[in-house]
Amino acid sequence: MDKWKITKRRQVYKNPWITVREDSVRRPDGSTGLYGVVEANDAASIVAIQDNGLCLVQQYRPSWGKRVWELPCGGIHKGETGLQAAKRELLEESGIIAKKWKRLGIIESNDPVVNRFHLFLARELSFAPARRDDSEADMKSKMWKYSDYKKALLGGAIRDDMTIACVCKALLAAGVKP
Repeated sequence: MDKWKITKRRQVYKNPWITVREDSVRRPDGSTGLYGVVEANDAASIVAIQDNGLCLVQQYRPSWGKRVWELPCGGIHKGETGLQAAKRELLEESGIIAKKWKRLGIIESNDPVVNRFHLFLARELSFAPARRDDSEADMKSKMWKYSDYKKALLGGAIRDDMTIACVCKALLAAGVKP
């Protein structure tokens, strides 16, 4: 038996963005225990590249207590495809409109957080005013040269795990060597 068996599942908390649950489990060795899980709604994450650079946005993240550089990203609304969400989020957060889109699959966050990021590569960019909502009013967007992104990543200024994983996959898919 390789899998853990869930013997009981209890919802602890729920809001429009996340659900927290507690699972009673039986492990393959027969021992029992509790396992906490945070489930987040699926999101679209966008790596927008052009002219030897990529777009990142910066915003204050209350959970970290600081401003963070990350990819444009946001929840997929009910009835919306991942690509529709990606196009909406890229325009909202950065003011970017892309002519070429490529779906790069799904990246899943670290356990015990269940969060699926539908990853898209955006190319042939044009720029318009961002259409941020009130929660994004303090957001900044910037096109980063690959060399500056690499320095910030290796220097610890970029720490967001989803941004790092998504940028890595997208640049490999695009054949880019930063």
